Amino acid sequence: MSMFAILTLAGSGLVATANSASAAPSAFTCAVVFDDGNTAGIKCTGSTFNAFAKCKSGKLAIGATAASGTTSYAYCTSYNSSLAYPRSCGGTPV
Repeated sequence: MSMFAILTLAGSGLVATANSASAAPSAFTCAVVFDDGNTAGIKCTGSTFNAFAKCKSGKLAIGATAASGTTSYAYCTSYNSSLAYPRSCGGTPV
């Protein structure tokens, strides 16, 4: 929008900005923030989520539902196991 158009709109009592379109949804991203060999701590942003981790026993440990920006923990010890190697863990949006 040109400066002339902005000044014209401002003078008429209307306000317009270049950012008037609604923001796009944020991307869902996750990172492993804790790994002691038995438990995976996953921090995700962009959505409420559940952590998951593959265990040596073949089971999939699922963490509690957590808010965006916080950490969820997937415990393989719940299955008398430890984290599989190579690691296979992450977060799933709810």
